[in-house]
Parts: sequence; C-alpha cells; structure tokens
Amino acid sequence: MPKPKNEEPIFVEPKFDKKEFLLYERERAKAIIFVFVIGLLVGLLSGYFQIYGYWYLGVLLLIVILYLLNRIVKLLKIGMPKRTSHKFLMYAELIITWFIFWLIALNPPLHVVSGPEVIDLSYYHAGAWSNITEVNGKYTITQNSSSMRELRYYTNYKYSITNVSIKDNGVAVPYHKAGHYVYFNLTGLSVNNSYTLDIYENSTHVNTFKSYNIYVAS
Repeated sequence: MPKPKNEEPIFVEPKFDKKEFLLYERERAKAIIFVFVIGLLVGLLSGYFQIYGYWYLGVLLLIVILYLLNRIVKLLKIGMPKRTSHKFLMYAELIITWFIFWLIALNPPLHVVSGPEVIDLSYYHAGAWSNITEVNGKYTITQNSSSMRELRYYTNYKYSITNVSIKDNGVAVPYHKAGHYVYFNLTGLSVNNSYTLDIYENSTHVNTFKSYNIYVAS
C-alpha cells in the first residue's frame, strides 16, 4: 500500500503577539485623543472666523488639516492606524469633532450671535410703568396735558455696549441709562399722530437696531 502523504495545513494561524497588539492599541488611542484635540481647536477657530464673516477660512482650514493629518501625526511620533477602517474612523472623528465645536463656538456661553436686547418698551402712565403692546404694527400710548411722555426699555448683553442712539423721526433724543434700563422722553406729541422711534445699540461684537411705530391716542 502506498504511504500516506504528509499534507501540510492550508492555513496556519499566526501566533498572537499580545505585546504588539497592546502597543498598537496604545498608539491608536493616542492618535484618537490627538485628533479630538485638533478637531476641537479647529472647530472653535472656525466658529471665530464665521463670527467675523470669514466662514470660508474655517472650511479651508479643515481641508488643510485633513490633507496634512497623516504627516502631522507622524511628525509627533504617534503611530498611524494600519487598518483602513481605523484610518477612516480617525478622519471621520476629526470632521465630526470640528462640526460639533464649530456649533458650540457660535452659541452661548462662548458666543451670542444676536445683538444687545432691546425689549419691554414701556411708558410712565398713571404713576406706574406700563408696557406698550403692539397692535397691527403700532405701539399705542395715550396723550397727556404736557404733550410729553417718559419712556424706557430694557437692555442687556453679554458683551460691552459701546453706544446707544435713539431717534424720534430722525431727530436724536437725549437719554440716560440706569442699570439695564434706558430712559428718554418723547416731546411735542399730538393726538392721532404716529412717530417713528429708532433705537441703535452698538457693542464690541454684534449691533442691534429696532424701530417702533408709536401712535398717540387720546
């Protein structure tokens, strides 16, 4: 009888190198942390660019970082992932982190996109402050014997308010600010007439403009 041939196994499972595996996972963890930090910084910087109208610089910065990421990681002597899936996840992490912190940079508490508040317009009536409500685009106040009304509004902002300007039909109106309220007088009022009240507030970041159509009733 012929002797059986010594058949070699088709596949030999390589010996598991625990040390090499742990070193690889450690380097991959370092790369993940580094990419997260890069995404955080680029995202915040992109939000800063958009605040000042240069949103495209944030996008260009992300593209540059994506292109140079491999070189940057190697320059810092951090091992790049070897698997394609791991590399894909690293780039995806950068984009997602950038997007999240870009949104965070545009919202409170880091930034307030809107300008200073100009709310709660009211006038002094019958010994108390009465809010002026809008009806059909008009804010109605009642006339008095002196044809003058003292008004105020509430203002507040995270950043410093550098200037306030109030105009009655294009004419500047003196004012004084006490706490969060701005007080001023409308003079020369007559019944059944409308007046355009424009309020401008400038700040170190975003400005506010608000216009009121004041109607004087009897």
